[in-house]
Amino acid sequence: MQLALYYIHEEFKKDQYAFIRKELLTDHHETVVNGQMAGWFAFLWDEYISNASEEQTMVQILQIVKARIYNKGTYIPLTELQAIPTVDGDFKLFYRKPFPTAELIKMLDALIQMLEGDWDHKNYDMDIDYYYD
Repeated sequence: MQLALYYIHEEFKKDQYAFIRKELLTDHHETVVNGQMAGWFAFLWDEYISNASEEQTMVQILQIVKARIYNKGTYIPLTELQAIPTVDGDFKLFYRKPFPTAELIKMLDALIQMLEGDWDHKNYDMDIDYYYD
C-alpha cells in the first residue's frame, strides 16, 4: 500500500485538485510514503475528504493513476522502484525486484469501489502477489 500511495500522491499533489484539507492529506501521504506508519497502514481518507465532490475527485485521481500504472506494462521496473524518494530505508530493501502492475491495479480498483460505495467484501486483505527475496 505504501507503493500505491506514492503513485496516488504524485497525482494528488498537482495544483489542479482542490481539497479543503489538502495540506493535511498531503502530510498524511508523505508520512506513509516515508515509512513513518510502522506496523500498520490505513488510508484514513474519511478524516480528510470533506464532501461528495472531493470523493469524486479522488475517484478521478485513482482512475488516472490506474491508467498510468496499466501503461507501464506488466511490471514496474526495479530502477523506478529504487528511484522513489522516501526516507524509509526498508522500502529499498523490500522492493528489490520488479512489482507486478496487476497487483497495484487490484488495490486501486478496491479503493475506487470503496469510495463509490460499491465495495461488498468483508475481508480487506488484498492478498498481494509480491514477495521480496
